[in-house]
Amino acid sequence: MRVLITGAGGTLGMALAPALAEAGHEPVLFDVQPLQSQYEAVQGDVRKADDVRSAARGTDFIVHTAAIHGIHLRDHTPQDFYDLNLTGTFNVWEAAVEAGVQGLVFSSTMGVYGESRKPQSATAVVALHEELPLLPGDIYGYTKVAGEEMCRFYGRKHGIPSVALRYGMFVPEPFFRYGIHLLYGGVDTADVVGAVLASMDVLTAGTVQWDAFNVESFVPFAEEDAPQLRQDPLPVLDRYYPGAAELLRERGVQQLAPITVTYPMTRAAERLGFRPQCNFEQWLEELRSRPEERAEQSPPWP
Repeated sequence: MRVLITGAGGTLGMALAPALAEAGHEPVLFDVQPLQSQYEAVQGDVRKADDVRSAARGTDFIVHTAAIHGIHLRDHTPQDFYDLNLTGTFNVWEAAVEAGVQGLVFSSTMGVYGESRKPQSATAVVALHEELPLLPGDIYGYTKVAGEEMCRFYGRKHGIPSVALRYGMFVPEPFFRYGIHLLYGGVDTADVVGAVLASMDVLTAGTVQWDAFNVESFVPFAEEDAPQLRQDPLPVLDRYYPGAAELLRERGVQQLAPITVTYPMTRAAERLGFRPQCNFEQWLEELRSRPEERAEQSPPWP
């Protein structure tokens, strides 16, 4: 398939394009900045309907990643978020209808849950599953909730299936911070790419018309772990990953911040057949093989 990636100059777009090509697809990179790439690249702005329409012409599928993200809340106005995240998504959907694409993957965020992330007590941990209310606490989360609803609307009106992927954080980070981040809502870019490819498969196969999925690293914590996760996560880590606490202490981690939220991935496994492969367990094994790696501070995250 010929697959249009909006916002292709970002972290996901740059990782997704070669994965699409390896899977036999033809990636088309669309970004507001000029891109140097071995793949076809089109410069344009998702806020401009004609730019999006031109880029989408002749494509079979769209992966819509272009957005202003939560890390930009301090230096962008609510109007900026609305214009790019909502007007841009509207333009992408209009172009998708005109092009007659087979499906669309929408980049959403765990930020759509907002107030639902707050534990009800000092010893509770929230299992942030997809059925919880979407109660965004900032304009970024709101634009993604509205974008998801736009996907549902265009599916009903035009019959184009779509999936919203609610990503955890996957910005490039130093090795040690990245690994600890996997316990606090982080996800490896390779797993984000894997979730997109799995979504494309179910959409083109016709087994999903619309759905939304968390995309996070896997953590094995259970409900009964909640009090200890809130007090001191290290003993819990040791139960699931024997020797983890000793290894982390050797590398400068004397404590970890309380864990207040876990991220079940059951729905993605059952409906997409997707399971993250780059988890805390794999990071620990790599840490053991890299004796030079040490935490710069304790706790190292968040």
